[in-house]
Amino acid sequence: MPARVPLDVDLEDKLLYGLTPMRLAYIVVALLAAFALWSSHWSQTPIRALAVVLIITAGALAAWGRWRGRPVDVWGVDLAIFVLANYRVARRRPRVASH
Repeated sequence: MPARVPLDVDLEDKLLYGLTPMRLAYIVVALLAAFALWSSHWSQTPIRALAVVLIITAGALAAWGRWRGRPVDVWGVDLAIFVLANYRVARRRPRVASH
């Protein structure tokens, strides 16, 4: 019995607004963090509003952002690997002046 294999079996599933499960998690976590930040009264309202807008923007950028055909989170991982591979933080001991 001949069978036809679908050509798109290697594509990721899209759940909501064209987002994969991982990308949907980015926006959900950003929205939860923004709500928690807004609900706490650690500062005046304009400062909290600015922080909430920045968090939601970062979540949306991580969920939908692409640059040169690659997702933004992949660029971030590549940047972190590059920095860790090429730069080391070394702590020098202070010199003790001898008399």
